[in-house]
Amino acid sequence: MTPAGRLALAAEARANVTRVIGLLQWPTAAALDRSAGELVAAIAGMQELHVEFARNPAACASKGIIAALRKDLQRAGMLLRHAWELRAGLGGPLGYTRKGEWVPQAQRQTRWALEA
Repeated sequence: MTPAGRLALAAEARANVTRVIGLLQWPTAAALDRSAGELVAAIAGMQELHVEFARNPAACASKGIIAALRKDLQRAGMLLRHAWELRAGLGGPLGYTRKGEWVPQAQRQTRWALEA
């Protein structure tokens, strides 16, 4: 495989992960299903790239894209965990941080006093 082929393969895998991130911004059941398909395609491309690097470990221009791909995969993993918690109802109410990430919010408790 040529260096241009490696670069195209890495760019395609990153595009798949970017679509996954977009889908997981609004984690509906359909979005989770579609994101699984995109992740399968991204993983297949990354495995092919890994095999190619193992076969011919020459340096190429795709290293920058691979570093960005790793960062995108970390973000997709975080969004996937949050989506699962949201769908499973485990995390309680969620809110956004200043960075735009979902975090569990403290549940507000109200005490009622009944007088007879």
